[in-house]
Amino acid sequence: MTGVQLHRPVVSVVIPTRFRPELVTRAVQSALAQSLEAIEVIVVIDGPDEVTEEALQAIKDPRVRVLALEENVGGSEARNIGIRAAQSAWIALLDDDDEWHQEKLAKQLAAAQSLSGSRVIVTCQYYDDKGATRLLRPRTFPRPGEAISDFLYSKVSWLGTIEGFPQTSTWFVSRGLLLKVPFRKGLKRNQDTDWILQALQLSGVKTFLVQEPLSIFHNEVKRKRITQVPDWKDSYNWAMHNKHLFTPQALSCFLAIMCMNHAGKGGMQWRVFFTLLRDCRTYGRITPKVVWLLVLYGLVYPNLRQFISPERRQAMLYRASSAGRSTP
Repeated sequence: MTGVQLHRPVVSVVIPTRFRPELVTRAVQSALAQSLEAIEVIVVIDGPDEVTEEALQAIKDPRVRVLALEENVGGSEARNIGIRAAQSAWIALLDDDDEWHQEKLAKQLAAAQSLSGSRVIVTCQYYDDKGATRLLRPRTFPRPGEAISDFLYSKVSWLGTIEGFPQTSTWFVSRGLLLKVPFRKGLKRNQDTDWILQALQLSGVKTFLVQEPLSIFHNEVKRKRITQVPDWKDSYNWAMHNKHLFTPQALSCFLAIMCMNHAGKGGMQWRVFFTLLRDCRTYGRITPKVVWLLVLYGLVYPNLRQFISPERRQAMLYRASSAGRSTP
């Protein structure tokens, strides 16, 4: 018990979960340890899961609310349910296997309150923790007027490195915006990218990125994530149905980074290569870098896996790109 007496929380933390009682307990404790105490923590258990319910019942803090769903609705809709149940004007999203620095909510709330309007998104830098390595992301920030799809994907280097998406556990968003643009139900992957690209199509949306790592993205390879399942078709079909959310250059880079990359994990897929090359030419923009990225992800890196793990390769490329770069 914290002794905190809540009337109306200033921030509502929403955590969807299922079948990961130890991890979600760590996430909840991370939220409860925030220096900003006037919060509620809404844990949405996405379907029958008695073990997780019991683990959460052991947390004796009145700020925790558990919504146990009778059936599995998927991560996107579980988030939507938590957001609709929230009592505050601000929502902070937290994945069940991540955790926060104790000043995260206080610093993001201050940033959000400095912006006028009812459509506000505040993110922050975070540590991409792979167990053996910990990478700071993102290290660059959008330029004024830059399309968000270009910031996310067009800045890919010739070695295939991208700075990193402002991961979901860094998001601090006005509840009204999340109600206006809910997470799209039924998506197997790209839920977060889908939401941010849709939300920033609206007028009057203001964004701010706190240049300080306030969240830890636990990205250990040994733990299976939906984003690690190498099915390129999910990302491909989503991108083809949402071409309007991308600039032509960003769409081509997305097809290379997200689709060819996943397809290439099973070895070079020439049919996929030529399909993506055709779509880059038809719907996106063909450049020497795009063609090279398709070759890199489809042929070079799959063969390189025999000598070096993707995780070690990524860490090496990260350190190489850090040479001469100043980080905040």
